[in-house]
Amino acid sequence: MKKIIAAAVATAFVAPAFAADVTLTGSSEWSYVDNSTTSATTKNSQMDTAFKIGASTETASGLSVSASIVMNADGTNDGGNTIQISGGDFGSISLGDNAGAMDSIDGATDPFKVVDHDASSASVQNFSDAAVAWTLPVIAEGLSVKVAWSPADAETGANAAGTTADQSGVMVGYSVAGLGIKLAQQDTATDKDQGMTLTYAIEGLGLAYETHQNKVSAGTKTNYNAYGATYSMGDITFAYSNVLEKVSGGADLSDRTSFGIHYDLGGGVLAFAESSSENIESGKEDETAIGITVSF
Repeated sequence: MKKIIAAAVATAFVAPAFAADVTLTGSSEWSYVDNSTTSATTKNSQMDTAFKIGASTETASGLSVSASIVMNADGTNDGGNTIQISGGDFGSISLGDNAGAMDSIDGATDPFKVVDHDASSASVQNFSDAAVAWTLPVIAEGLSVKVAWSPADAETGANAAGTTADQSGVMVGYSVAGLGIKLAQQDTATDKDQGMTLTYAIEGLGLAYETHQNKVSAGTKTNYNAYGATYSMGDITFAYSNVLEKVSGGADLSDRTSFGIHYDLGGGVLAFAESSSENIESGKEDETAIGITVSF
């Protein structure tokens, strides 16, 4: 009798989960990396594995609700844990660890798996995530609007997704016939970012351009410009990018060029070879990587 009662109690707690659709996705990537600077050379193999557990359900009022948990192979948080609510006339709201306004336009010129595509190590591309992201309902075909916000929690705590000051931002995007444009602005106290991304895709060819400006104070502005291209021919994709970062009215900070070849073996398996070269930043880093990724 005690066993029957215990089973009934356990079922009562587990039953609500039966209503949700649960998915498991992830990837495991091995690479061999050769990194050299003017002062040293390092060679190592590395493994990068992460998985995502997703669950989706629907409330009694018809709202769609989903949650995601993203973990590294060692069980630590990999970022991107969210709860998303959508439906009705309000669009969708995502709570947790979201891409901020600037993050939402970043990365168009970066198709690489391992090699460093960013400019300087202190690049203005190091945008903070947002605790709340609201994607407005569609008001015109091809038009998207996203508003993002984070509280000033200094990113403390194991599950924090905030910044050292209140952060707010907005992203507006529009796409038509293979052409896309995204504009974004994000403010965190006196640190202000604004940027634009242009993309174009046609018959295996993808072109991208990014321009961003970071303003810390009235006299300090850093400009970031990147060009990227990919060309797919059957299962093989060739990739290229160039990134230039400089202070307004001052010297160039970084000039990095990257190349890559990706070979899709099918079944979620991808082999790759990549290289990048820095021409200005101290150390003038050269990086080469080969590897394989399995996605599921």
